[in-house]
Amino acid sequence: MNFGIISLGDNRPDPMTGRLRTPVEHHREAVELAQKAESLGFDSFHIGEHHGCDYITSAPPVILGAIAMKTERIGLSTATALLPLHDPVLFAENYATVDVLSNGRAEVVVSRGIIPRSYGDLGFDYADSRSLFKENIELVLRLWREENVHWKGRHRNPLDGFTLQPRPVQQPSPPLWVGGGFGEESVLLAAEMGLPLMIPSVIQPPTAFAPMVEKYRESFQDRGFGPPRVGALSHTHVAQDLKTARARYARRHCDYLDWVAQQLLPWGLEPVLPPGTPAPQLPVADFDRLRTEGPLVVGDSQEVLDRLAGFKESCGLDRHLFHVDTGALPQEALFDCLERLASEVLPSLREV
Repeated sequence: MNFGIISLGDNRPDPMTGRLRTPVEHHREAVELAQKAESLGFDSFHIGEHHGCDYITSAPPVILGAIAMKTERIGLSTATALLPLHDPVLFAENYATVDVLSNGRAEVVVSRGIIPRSYGDLGFDYADSRSLFKENIELVLRLWREENVHWKGRHRNPLDGFTLQPRPVQQPSPPLWVGGGFGEESVLLAAEMGLPLMIPSVIQPPTAFAPMVEKYRESFQDRGFGPPRVGALSHTHVAQDLKTARARYARRHCDYLDWVAQQLLPWGLEPVLPPGTPAPQLPVADFDRLRTEGPLVVGDSQEVLDRLAGFKESCGLDRHLFHVDTGALPQEALFDCLERLASEVLPSLREV
């Protein structure tokens, strides 16, 4: 099992101080977070992709390229890349370039995304999202793995003997994970193509996805791809005790979740809802319920270890990613969380 750090790119005012980081500060702190993660022994670092909102990391390959030049070992990935919103040739070129700059450390997690509005904003039809997703995955993999590609699909012009440059360092290609789990389609697509699955467990705990993981494993077997791989992710905060964790994290995390539920999702859904349909309003975040029953992993090192071990067992996880920089958490508290996670939690979790 390996472990990574993710940053989804939310840049909101700190609800406890009112301070809002500039885009310069935010992006440079993402690079520093990746460097810190590498120094502490984490296996990978992941950047989210969104467009036109307060998730401001819209260009993951640019950020990952910058991180590649500041690190030597850590894997560099997305969390997730919105593949249907990209021309697959340019997408394959961008991440092949990250692979070259990092000397073979690039990978991608791809998904359809949770904000339908982005499709219209970037010139795509949300109704095509499923077919775009499948077609683009197939073409990206071919472009990475083959030279002189001849290809014809539904959503872009044909290719006639196209060879991608630069060629990726990793052979046959950089790893590509499919993000999904709320419905069968993406789960079965990952199994059909022999790709690892990343379940969206920042919204519900990994245990909620156990039935979908089982469907994935059942469909994956006997296809000749080798063993299936499953990853999960969690909003995570570790402190010396629960009181400290609550004091520095609860208000920030709940403010972040309320923003997602009350502003971001309605904004993102509005363009694709039938005329006159009100956007859904989700419940206000309840920190204690999220910590004990939901996807939030927070407390002292033993509490965090116990929850993560349960998640690992429920889904047979091969990878777990930690979203640690939610809600404008100050860097001092963020780095303290990382250090405790690396030294007090992961050594035991690797043995579970």
